[in-house]
Amino acid sequence: MIFPLLAQTAAPIFDEKALSQGLQVTNLALLYIGVSVAVYLVLLVVGRLIKRRLGVPLGWSYQIFCFAMALFVPSALPQFQFDAERHLDAAAVLTGAFVAISFVRHYIFETRTRQDNATVPKFVSQLVSILIFLAAVAVVLQFIYKQEVPGLLAGAGVVGIVLGLALQDTLGNMFSGFAIYFGGQFKSGDWLLIETHHAQIVEINWRSTRLRTIDDIYLDIPNSNITKQTVINYDYPTNLHGMLLEIGLDYEAPPTLVKQVLIDAALNCAWVLRDPAPNVYLKEFAASSLTYELRFWLNNHNFYKDAYSEIRTNLWYALRRNNISIPYPIQAEYTHQFSPPRQDTDQVIREALKKVIFFPCLTAPQFEQILKGSKIVAFGERENLVRQGAEAGPMYVLINGQAEVLVHANGTETSVAKIGPGDCIGEMSMLAGEPRSATVRSLRDCEAVEVKKETLAPIMADSPELIEALSDLLAKRRLQNEGIMAGASGGAHNAKQKDYRAGFLHKIKSFFEI
Repeated sequence: MIFPLLAQTAAPIFDEKALSQGLQVTNLALLYIGVSVAVYLVLLVVGRLIKRRLGVPLGWSYQIFCFAMALFVPSALPQFQFDAERHLDAAAVLTGAFVAISFVRHYIFETRTRQDNATVPKFVSQLVSILIFLAAVAVVLQFIYKQEVPGLLAGAGVVGIVLGLALQDTLGNMFSGFAIYFGGQFKSGDWLLIETHHAQIVEINWRSTRLRTIDDIYLDIPNSNITKQTVINYDYPTNLHGMLLEIGLDYEAPPTLVKQVLIDAALNCAWVLRDPAPNVYLKEFAASSLTYELRFWLNNHNFYKDAYSEIRTNLWYALRRNNISIPYPIQAEYTHQFSPPRQDTDQVIREALKKVIFFPCLTAPQFEQILKGSKIVAFGERENLVRQGAEAGPMYVLINGQAEVLVHANGTETSVAKIGPGDCIGEMSMLAGEPRSATVRSLRDCEAVEVKKETLAPIMADSPELIEALSDLLAKRRLQNEGIMAGASGGAHNAKQKDYRAGFLHKIKSFFEI
């Protein structure tokens, strides 16, 4: 009785149909798992290749995408039918949106940043990412869950209008930020002139543009305000830009002389470019002065204040040296004495002229004549007394201060000597009419006795023997500068001196038109 009962109890367990169905379910489950694992691994390998070869940064969002696709791909096979299949479809689309965002950020924003050497505002990248994700949500609602997206949008229209009115300024700043970025005229690091502010862009965000002035004062200007006004960008399309400086000078000063003084003052500034060269315009015949406009060029606007200050400082000294005054804009009688009393000045100049190389060649009347035609001039710190390559000009004898001698060769400026009170500058260039062989730059404020060609010219014309003596003196100086010693080879030395003497004689006569 027991065995028939056990047989009846065990019969359902070993039912062949049930067993077959169980095996089929197991096989389908194994197939699903196998396909899922294969899809996951393949996508991981593809992600590795994309990251290494294309440089696209695929992070945690790609891992989620791989997992979602591993569940989605098997569910698309005809062997598998799930009630939750549309949820898997939605997950695949939404996680795929994150991968698309990674590609857009890399190829549109990061690649453009490297190529244009610009910084893309964070809000632009974030807003584009949000739009891509919203587009994915719209696809899921419209095509997977069969929800009418236009109907949803129409239902939210009233809310959108209310929010649009409430956020009018915010939206205006946001769209202005887009205009600033995609217009390409501004980027982080650019120097701008906004109203009266010279400021450098620090950041462009969704609401405003943040700037920093040269005094480290930070400005936060709404984007809509920037797009509504005229803005000068000193770094677009290149960082090369011109700056203007106006100055009113005496009507009596010859414009040609004034222009040269202004250009020299600009060229003596360390921040001003030599190419393009500065230039000057006579802008206006004003009530009490002639208005000149100096244009000079910079390639780093961070130093524009330094450039203006240095040029104005150079002008103060240069205008005084050339007896050019800046008229007062009022009608008044005034007297101004630029130099010390003449009796003191005479003694200072007399002592200085005794240091020049041709002093022993002068007679007493000639010396007095040079004394009357000489004057004391002042140079500011870092101002050039003479510039290498410039045409022959006055010679100077330092009274006080210190300067250094600089030689420019092979694109490098080298300091070769320092000079102080009693040293002479440019005597050979002035006598022979040769271009300046070096630059002499003051290390601090200097005063010097200036002797011009016009002072020596009448003396030279009336004294041929002085020309002969100067030619011989310059020849000896040239030999000394070349390091040729008289005792080394008397015949060669004498021949060389004779050739130099003849050359200087010709140059002096030609330069002084004798």
